[in-house]
Amino acid sequence: MNGLFWASGHLAWGIFALAVFTGLWCLLTDLYWRLKGIRFKRLLVMMAAGWLIGVGLILLGFYRFNG
Repeated sequence: MNGLFWASGHLAWGIFALAVFTGLWCLLTDLYWRLKGIRFKRLLVMMAAGWLIGVGLILLGFYRFNG
């Protein structure tokens, strides 16, 4: 799991992948909220659940292929 965060004296690709995914997820969630009429609390629950699934898949991928 250390390879996810730090590799060869610099930040590893795992941190970059998590940062990019988080940024894109926030932008897409904002776009969805602006285009669809949805309650904010429901949107937050959906956003958190989707983000956790995405981060879990990224972590699983790095653990599986780098471990």
